[in-house]
Amino acid sequence: MASSQNEFAAPREPAPAVPCDDSSPSSSTLNRRPARILNGCVAIGICLLLAFGVLAFGAVEESAIFILQAGAVLLLIAWAVGAIAFRLQVAFNRLFVPLLILAGLVALQLVPNRSAYWFATWQKALLWSVYGILFFLVTQCFRTPTALKGFAIAASIFGFLVAMFAIAQQFIGNGKYYWIMPNQAGGPFFGPYANHAHYSGLMEMLIPFPLVLALARWPSVPQRVLYGFSAAIMATSIFLSQSRGGIIAFAAELGLLAILAARGRRARRQMALLVSFAALLIACLMLIQPVGLWERFTELGKPMDSARDPSRVTILKDSLKIVKERPLLGWGFGAFPIIYPSFRSFYTDFSVNAAHDDFLEITVETGLLGLGIALSFLYLLFRVGITRVKHWTHEPGNTTALAALVGCMGLIVHSFSDFNLQVPANAALFFSLAAIATTTSFTEDLG
Repeated sequence: MASSQNEFAAPREPAPAVPCDDSSPSSSTLNRRPARILNGCVAIGICLLLAFGVLAFGAVEESAIFILQAGAVLLLIAWAVGAIAFRLQVAFNRLFVPLLILAGLVALQLVPNRSAYWFATWQKALLWSVYGILFFLVTQCFRTPTALKGFAIAASIFGFLVAMFAIAQQFIGNGKYYWIMPNQAGGPFFGPYANHAHYSGLMEMLIPFPLVLALARWPSVPQRVLYGFSAAIMATSIFLSQSRGGIIAFAAELGLLAILAARGRRARRQMALLVSFAALLIACLMLIQPVGLWERFTELGKPMDSARDPSRVTILKDSLKIVKERPLLGWGFGAFPIIYPSFRSFYTDFSVNAAHDDFLEITVETGLLGLGIALSFLYLLFRVGITRVKHWTHEPGNTTALAALVGCMGLIVHSFSDFNLQVPANAALFFSLAAIATTTSFTEDLG
């Protein structure tokens, strides 16, 4: 009997060879109640900070940017103090590598006479450090199925509420933000955003959560119906915003989900649910009947290179001229709106503050080297993230990871025709989703 007891006791020994196994030191440490409370509080803080950025007009104003920066630093300090106190191990994410290389490139631009405008580079470097902090904290705090499931539910609820607010403001608005604050810019706005395309960029990242939850098997049937309805309302708001890039990006997300659903063991069921969702979306659009939506697409065939209303193609051509002047290291992070007037081929009283193409803008500011770093980040994002989609229909952690990956893909598609990554709230959410899509949970091998 003594030998049999030893046989049963042996498997309880720690297995340090697997860093993220439940029996590893990091997992056993995180199972302690204080450590779980710490991670839970930081995770809630991250969600509140992301929500604040969205509701504060995309965090484009200086005061909102300061709160975003201060909040991220405070969350990092809180996690670091807890990590030292509870001896938490730092989780590694492969995407740390391109982010650190980009940070090194920007640091090189901060050397005197390297950037066309040092202060702009410094300001943007501080802002993007917030995205790096959030990426790091999400990697550390959203590593359990419970935390990932909670994030998916929170994103679904928040996205639905913002979409309902945007739709209500569209039909019964008085021309003011939140019916209170005047629209000083004077242009059309949608929801809490001054730019309809940036609102659609937000929805592109949030819609996959209720939609994927509606397709998953682990929620109950009534819950899946509610998730599907929420996704339909959020998608309807994209069409109401009349963002052509947003509609195309959303269609790309549906295409990716259709491909993944067709590969599953219950392909017919998944495809039937997607078709039902499309039918519900069409019914919502027929009920609301967005005015001017078709005209938005017919405008693509009209000449747009006039002197007063230059097209994005004109800005693209001008930006390529800028790249030719400094092709390797670029003109400096954040320097695009400063240097563009010197290369502008048209006259305007307005400031062109972005290239309307995130990939082109990063090439102008950080050169071909910076573009290569960005592409390597995206390559690792999808290479690592696609491994998380296995068993997504019945594992909450993988369900959330798939939704995050689809959301990132939607914003990337939209980035070819707009500048969502220049909007702090959208960029912060994008990097947070990238971390969720690529972080390995405690029950999986870090690989």
